[in-house]
Amino acid sequence: MQGLQIAEGLVVTIEYTLRDAAGKVLESSADRGPVTFKIGSDRMLPGVEKAIDGMTVGETRKGVIPPGELLPRKPTATREVGFNEFPEGVRPDVGDRFQAKGVDGNPVVFEVLEKHDKGVKVQLLHPLHDTEVHYEVRVLAARKSNLPPPAPLDVPDLTDELLEPEE
Repeated sequence: MQGLQIAEGLVVTIEYTLRDAAGKVLESSADRGPVTFKIGSDRMLPGVEKAIDGMTVGETRKGVIPPGELLPRKPTATREVGFNEFPEGVRPDVGDRFQAKGVDGNPVVFEVLEKHDKGVKVQLLHPLHDTEVHYEVRVLAARKSNLPPPAPLDVPDLTDELLEPEE
C-alpha cells in the first residue's frame, strides 16, 4: 500500500544490507531475497525495525545503528559460571567482559552481572552487540496485518478463458 507509514503491527517486505564500520557485509537480503515480517513480532533485528519506523513503500534509507541497539540485551540470557572455569589467576568482577569459545567453536561474549562466593552470574551478549552497524534498507511493500497477502505478481488471474470447458 502506497503512503502507509511503517509502524507497529504492519506486515512489511524489505530489502536490506548491514555492514560493519569497515564496510564488511554482516547480513544482506541480497543473498536470499526480500524479507517479509510483522513489525513488533521479534522476527527482525530490533535495530532494523527501529531504522525503518516511519518509512513508506518505495523509500530507501541509509544510516547507522549505534552499538547496543541492533540487538538489545535479553534478560533471560544468563548463566552461573564458577571461578574454576576462568583461567588461573583471573578473578572476574561485575562489569568485566570476556570472550570464550562456545560448544560450536564460535566466539561467545559475556558480561559479569553479579559476583558470588563460588563464581559469577554472566549475561551472554550477541557478537554484534557492541558493533556500530551501517544499514541500507528499502521498503518494498506494507500492509495491515489483518489483510491477506497480495497475490504473487507472476500468477495470472483466473478468468473464464483459462478454465477448461466442462464436458
